[in-house]
Amino acid sequence: MSTTEDGRQRGNGRMPGPATGLVVGAVVVLVYLIYGDALRTLWLTWQTNANYSHGMLIPPIAAFLFWVERERFRERATSGTPWAIPFVVAALAVHVLSIRAGVFMTQGYSLVLLVAAVIALLFGGRALRAVWFSVAYLVFMLPMPPLLMSAVSFRLKIFAARAGSALAIKLGIPLARVGMTIHMPAGSLRIADPCSGLRSLIALLALGALFGYFSRGPVWKRVALFASALPIAVAANIVRIMLLCVVANVWGIETALGFFHDVSGVIIFVIALIGLFIVRRLLGIRGSSEEGE
Repeated sequence: MSTTEDGRQRGNGRMPGPATGLVVGAVVVLVYLIYGDALRTLWLTWQTNANYSHGMLIPPIAAFLFWVERERFRERATSGTPWAIPFVVAALAVHVLSIRAGVFMTQGYSLVLLVAAVIALLFGGRALRAVWFSVAYLVFMLPMPPLLMSAVSFRLKIFAARAGSALAIKLGIPLARVGMTIHMPAGSLRIADPCSGLRSLIALLALGALFGYFSRGPVWKRVALFASALPIAVAANIVRIMLLCVVANVWGIETALGFFHDVSGVIIFVIALIGLFIVRRLLGIRGSSEEGE
C-alpha cells in the first residue's frame, strides 16, 4: 500500500481522475448514439409487454450493485487491457448484423457484451471481475427469443392448469377441466397466456439472482438458491390457479376474475418471496446483513 499526498491510501489500482471521467462520459454518449434506437425499443417493450414490465427496474438495480462493489472496482482498476478490443468489435458487429437482419433481441445482448468489454478495455480484467455480476444482471432487462417464450408459456400454462385444478379438486371444489378451461357450477375459468406464470417466472429469476448474490456461503449453494426461483415461481402460479377456483366456487366467477385476479399477482410474489427465504434457510446460508449476528 502507498499513501497519496492528501493522506489517503490506495492499492496498485488506478484512482479514476477527471480525465477518466471524461473518457467514460464520452463512451456513454457514443454508446447511446449507436444503441439509441435499440434502447428506445427496449423502453417501449417494458411499457407494453407485461412479461417485461420489471425490466425498467433492472438498470437501477445494476447501478446499485456496481456502487456496492465500487471500492473493489477502484482497487483493481488499471490502465486497461487490449484483449478486450476483439470483444468490443464482436459486440458492435453483432449489433450491426442485428440491425441488418431486423432482430432487436440480439441488439440488447450485444449491448451487455459491449459494456463488459469497455470496462475491461478502460480499467482491466480484474476490475471487470469485481463488478461482473452488476453487468451480467442487465441480461434480465432483455426480452427472450419469441419462439422460446411461446413454447415455455404454453407448457407452463398446461402444467399450471392441470396441477391447479387437481389441487382444487383435492379441496373439494367441484370442477371439470377441458384443455385450458376449468368448468365449475359458478362458471368457467379460461387459463389465458397471462396465467401461465411466465411473467412471474422471469421476474423471480431476477429476484433469485439477487438473493444468491447477497447471500454468503459456498458457490453451489448460492447457485442452488438462484435456481430454486424457477420451481418456486411455478408452484406459486399453481397455488394462484387453485385459489382462483376456490374464490370462484365460494364468491362467484365475477369476483374471481375481477378483484381477486387483480391482486393475485401480489399473492404470487409474497408466496415466492417466502419460498426463497425458506430455501435459503434449508441450504444453511445467510444474507450478507446477517453476518454480524
